[in-house]
Amino acid sequence: MADKHILVAGGAGVVGRTAIAAFEEAGWPVTTLNRDDTALGKGQHIPADLLDPNSLDASSDTLKTVTHLFYAALKPNADPGVEADENATMLENLVAALRRVGAPLERVTFIQGGKVYGAQLGVYRTPAREDDSRHFPPNLYFRHEDFARSLEKDGIRWTALRPDIVIGHSLGSAMNLGNLIGVYGSLCRATGTSFQFPGTEKAYRDTLVNVTGADVLRRAALWSVETEADGAFNITNGDVFRWSHVWPKLAAWFGLEVGEPQPISLVQRLHAMRPVWRELAKANDLAEADIDRLAPGAFGDFIFNVEADAIFDVTKARRAGFAMDERSDDVLLAHLDDMRQRKLIP
Repeated sequence: MADKHILVAGGAGVVGRTAIAAFEEAGWPVTTLNRDDTALGKGQHIPADLLDPNSLDASSDTLKTVTHLFYAALKPNADPGVEADENATMLENLVAALRRVGAPLERVTFIQGGKVYGAQLGVYRTPAREDDSRHFPPNLYFRHEDFARSLEKDGIRWTALRPDIVIGHSLGSAMNLGNLIGVYGSLCRATGTSFQFPGTEKAYRDTLVNVTGADVLRRAALWSVETEADGAFNITNGDVFRWSHVWPKLAAWFGLEVGEPQPISLVQRLHAMRPVWRELAKANDLAEADIDRLAPGAFGDFIFNVEADAIFDVTKARRAGFAMDERSDDVLLAHLDDMRQRKLIP
């Protein structure tokens, strides 16, 4: 690895943390980059605002040896046009800075997700394949991929990893479903409530779903740079499920009855339960008393009410040699164990 150097941009979220751990464990020299100056790994850290290209000027010496870029940065915006423009600018500014200092950049790996297929619209062609037609633009992931393709003429190769609903550790993430389940179940137990699915009957019993565990994504991150996998690849645990298959097992983990599906707004309910969570955190010496830092409810309000199948075809990655053979119920239960071990839930 003496001649390799990977830069991980956007390391504070589930995906970034997972990638940093994977590369460090494999012996890669890793530099991290994020908006603030909080160190995210064992190596050097660059605080930078990627919308401001001048914020990278002070890091030229570090950037000039980067051979691989793992890009997981994201700036959400409710306006898809603004979101696409800002996120495209961020990636392009970073790659321009690397090229400006003469970095021997070989490969860019970037993260996409269900939004590339139109998942945010509530329905898309399933099982989604990497060569499916794009939905009507704009979309930040289209911009990222088109930019990556433009680099091919200069010998820079690219990989797009497309996980769906990543289950792993992070705080302050708007899309951490595993943490949300942990918080919701803990509050159900604290209030003597059965573990009712907080979405529609159809979403509970009929919709096919897949998720991506942090361990699978960790392996995929390493695979994308070490096997030189070119192009876009769907990455999931490898199975599909209905919430009605998994929810009783989650209820049993909390020691709760399952109850019936009952649509509620988790945004509203968790906001109202802030005082209860603070008391729960104090009584159990939990690591995080701010319920919003653990699990904002909006992502669950969307996911638990999707009534059309939302699954990816992972044949392409399997044919390229990447194994996906996890059971998602095991992944979700392991995440709850991890939350308890980290003292995030009682």
